[in-house]
Amino acid sequence: MAMEGLESIPHITERAHANVKLPVKYEYARPVFLEITQKQADSAKDHGQRILLTPNDVSRMPWLAGYAETINSGKSLYSNEDQASIHVSTLLSGEPEKDQQCTIWYMVFGIFDGHAGTGAALTAANTLHGHIKDKLCTIRHFLAREQAEVIAEDDPGLGCITEPIQTESLVMGALEEAFAEMDDQIRRERETYRIKGGCTAQVALFMQSKLFVANAGDCRAVLFTENGSKITPMSLDFTPETDRRRLQTLAYLQPQLLGKHYGRIEYQRRLRKKDISQRVLFRDRHMSGWAYRTVTEDDVNRVPMIIGHGKRARLMATIGTTRGFGDHDLEAPGGQWIKPFLTPVPEVRVHNLAHHDYKPDDILVMASDGLWERLTNEEAQECVQAAFERYDRDEKFYTNIAHDLVLAARGTFGKKGWRTAKEQIASGDDITVFVVPLNCHRAPPKSGCLGETDTSNEFSDPITYASGPPEGTFYENGTGDSQTGVKQI
Repeated sequence: MAMEGLESIPHITERAHANVKLPVKYEYARPVFLEITQKQADSAKDHGQRILLTPNDVSRMPWLAGYAETINSGKSLYSNEDQASIHVSTLLSGEPEKDQQCTIWYMVFGIFDGHAGTGAALTAANTLHGHIKDKLCTIRHFLAREQAEVIAEDDPGLGCITEPIQTESLVMGALEEAFAEMDDQIRRERETYRIKGGCTAQVALFMQSKLFVANAGDCRAVLFTENGSKITPMSLDFTPETDRRRLQTLAYLQPQLLGKHYGRIEYQRRLRKKDISQRVLFRDRHMSGWAYRTVTEDDVNRVPMIIGHGKRARLMATIGTTRGFGDHDLEAPGGQWIKPFLTPVPEVRVHNLAHHDYKPDDILVMASDGLWERLTNEEAQECVQAAFERYDRDEKFYTNIAHDLVLAARGTFGKKGWRTAKEQIASGDDITVFVVPLNCHRAPPKSGCLGETDTSNEFSDPITYASGPPEGTFYENGTGDSQTGVKQI
């Protein structure tokens, strides 16, 4: 089988446990914080119009954060596979019997870019925040120690096995664990519920004047500061190309995962039979550069596990992202399971907001790849700076920026289809954008703001600490201002 013949590989798609007789746990809907009418929701399903949706009451968005979205140009019938969420919550830590309690508030923005269905994205948007809270609860006694920038659990007999651990590393670990448990939940529940497809995931956690961005997939988060002149990337786009060495290492350790159709090694160009015994540029798991390799017949008969570049890169000729949730039943052409190569583990980046005196024009932009497949960071910067000049600093300011970013990538429809203002092919994907001001990080959102809060004890702290509160003494909602002896941080 020559490289040219991808179509000759038997193609098996998601078979599965995607049994249509199973019930759906979360019905398709747009994010609750939009507060849109049924008429608006129906209009938003029109792939021909691609209406831009923004929250109906922007004054209730936490910190007046901006949000905008639009549906794809027709790849998924009457559904936007992106989902988004906002969650505002609190942790309570301390010793209630001594009136030494403190409330730690935090806020999470999430974007979930679905593919091959809306099930995984809907499940993550509705439940990931619970896993995050569950993990944060296990470290809340450390978070409450304002003066303790570094912690160390010291055994009197053995001493410390590791170097002292930064408190922010505990938060990073909590996010990593929450992502892993979210994916495991989908794996379990797909036996009970119909959860179609998979999704990438990105969350921005604001807590104690720090910003944590956890990214699993090809969504992107960028800081635009100093009147929009400074760009600070807060995530890496995980594609088969950028995640290549991890994928090739796994294929090296477990070659059976590739089956008989796929090869581990990446070549500079497609191989043909005439290349046998010739020297061609290649790279493998241990290489960041390129070298020459003599091509064998087996090389020619196998499709490289990673083909294409940039947004066109594909893993096993099937999927363009390598991290996220779901896809437990996804198969490549030829019948190989793809899930072993995918991981829910995010990259977590931390930005200390307290080190800067941020102004209203300093923002975080986080968006699904529908935006970034058309706009570079620099083009998004131009759009942001133009919005700074165009709009008043009123309650719609950040929503207007989000709207303009979505519009720049979606473009307008004309004789040549969807085109940007520069007459380039526009994004045909779902587009979702949050714009979050950084200057508000010291104060919790005002009461009554949008953002679903936790109201159950489904996720509880499984550990009891000698110096911490008993099980169940932390509370879920509010700022704690009305609580005697409660300090807010």
